[in-house]
Amino acid sequence: MTLTKPIKVLLLIVFILILGIVGWNFYKNYRMQNGNPVSGLKPKVEMGIGHITNLTDSTVDVSLNLLIHNPLPIGFDFEGFDYFVLMNGVKIVENNHRKPVALKANDSTVVALPTQLKIKNLSNEGDEEAAMGEDSADYHFEAVFFLKKPFLGKDSLVLAVDKRMPLYRLPKVEMVGYDVEKFRLSKSEIVLQLKFTNRNTFPVQFKNPSYVVDLGKQKGFAKGSVAGNTHVKEKSSEIYEIPLEVDMGKTVKAALEVIFKGKDVPYTLYFKSKLASDNDIFKDSDVNLVVDGEVKDLDTMKKNLGK
Repeated sequence: MTLTKPIKVLLLIVFILILGIVGWNFYKNYRMQNGNPVSGLKPKVEMGIGHITNLTDSTVDVSLNLLIHNPLPIGFDFEGFDYFVLMNGVKIVENNHRKPVALKANDSTVVALPTQLKIKNLSNEGDEEAAMGEDSADYHFEAVFFLKKPFLGKDSLVLAVDKRMPLYRLPKVEMVGYDVEKFRLSKSEIVLQLKFTNRNTFPVQFKNPSYVVDLGKQKGFAKGSVAGNTHVKEKSSEIYEIPLEVDMGKTVKAALEVIFKGKDVPYTLYFKSKLASDNDIFKDSDVNLVVDGEVKDLDTMKKNLGK
């Protein structure tokens, strides 16, 4: 039977509609499996904290691990990207990565982002969370990737991710007291009382710590080191007594400063060590702390500790 022209046109329309429905369903399923739920069908990112390499009294050098996943059948070449990280809405990192990144089709790549955090920003937010009994925080990572060649009329691509991750607390070292012992003609010994605080949910250890103390104008007034590990349990503080040797000549000069200035004489403690921990973030991290204060502060701390 020969089909009339109107029937042929109708069948063609039905065929086109079926193709459209099938194509639309395929696109929706593909997007649900591979697309970013916020931005549609495009690459997506995941962020993780890699390792703390160095810790000082004011900064933390840390490596962030960025996973970029591309579900598309085409690749991208980026000249670099700008990025920032928020912790509970507070910006703790803002930096850029100026090395090229090649993202192949249907593939993933990991980029290590060494960056430096300001302890003041990190501690303020962390202390607020800890006061509320929180051991985790909301992190937001966002980056602008600069394309080598425009794609669909755009020369950049914005990717972001939100994630709930542990709240890592930095170990703390304080000088809380001192005792002077064993005065001899050539050398004397001073015992420092140091308070080690660990607010994390896992223990940490300070490996082979070394100490140098400046007192007033006397640089290197006292020096010493401790072989082995100094242990601090999870969510606890420990006070250790550290014996240091002092040159008698510097002791006399420092004593004269105390006589004339009273206990307003300043001191500086230089503390160096490596961290040991079962947590990979803190494992083998270098610790270089500088603690400043005045002698009168130590007397106040000793009285408080004795209460």
